[in-house]
Amino acid sequence: MNKSNGVDLCEVALQRLLDGKPEMARNVGVEISEITPAMVSIEAGFDKGYLKRSRPLHKPLIARIDSLKKAEAQTDNSEKKRLRKALKECEQYKKEAEEAKATMSKVLTQNLILLQKVRELESELLINKQKV
Repeated sequence: MNKSNGVDLCEVALQRLLDGKPEMARNVGVEISEITPAMVSIEAGFDKGYLKRSRPLHKPLIARIDSLKKAEAQTDNSEKKRLRKALKECEQYKKEAEEAKATMSKVLTQNLILLQKVRELESELLINKQKV
C-alpha cells in the first residue's frame, strides 16, 4: 500500500466518524470534538500513531481534523453561552415571580383587612339605625 492510499483510508475513516457510522465499536457515538488523528488512524485500520504531523502527506488531513475540532469547540462555547444566558433569564423570571407573589399576598392581606373593617362598619351602621 502506498502512502497516499493510507491517507485516503484515513480520510474515509474520518468521514465515517463525522457521519456517525464508524466501523470500530469503541468509536460509536463520539462527538466531533473528541475526534483525534489517533482515533482516525485506528478507524482506518492502522495503529494510533499512523497519522503524524511531521509527515507532509498527513498534514492536510490533520489540519482538517484540528479545524473540525476547533469549529465544534466554538459551537460548544456558543451553545454554553446561550445556555448560561437562558439560565440567567430564568433566574430573573423566578425572582420576578417571587416578588409578584409576595406583592399579591400583601395586597390580598390588605384587602381582607379592609373587607373586615367594612363589615364592622356596616354592622355598626345597622345597629345605629335600629336604635333610631
